[in-house]
Amino acid sequence: MAPGAKEVPWVTTEQVAAAADVGAKTVLRWSKSGLLPAYQVIRGGIRARSARWPAHAPEQARWVRARIDDGLTFAEILAALERGEFKRPVST
Repeated sequence: MAPGAKEVPWVTTEQVAAAADVGAKTVLRWSKSGLLPAYQVIRGGIRARSARWPAHAPEQARWVRARIDDGLTFAEILAALERGEFKRPVST
């Protein structure tokens, strides 16, 4: 990050999906399953809705995708998350 730049505390669904090379529906399903953190729905005018994710969500999505590619089940990934195997990046 550039000196003096402020870190954005949230990211979009598209950014989370792109980080794991999956679709938006997949990251929403992963979140509902507990593999990704909860997102916040933001309303913006008539019928406009978007989701805000915690800033670490793209990194966690990459981590989840790697575990899935290794052949782990959702239950095994959830257990790994509970054991603290995913380390959230430290903000500076």
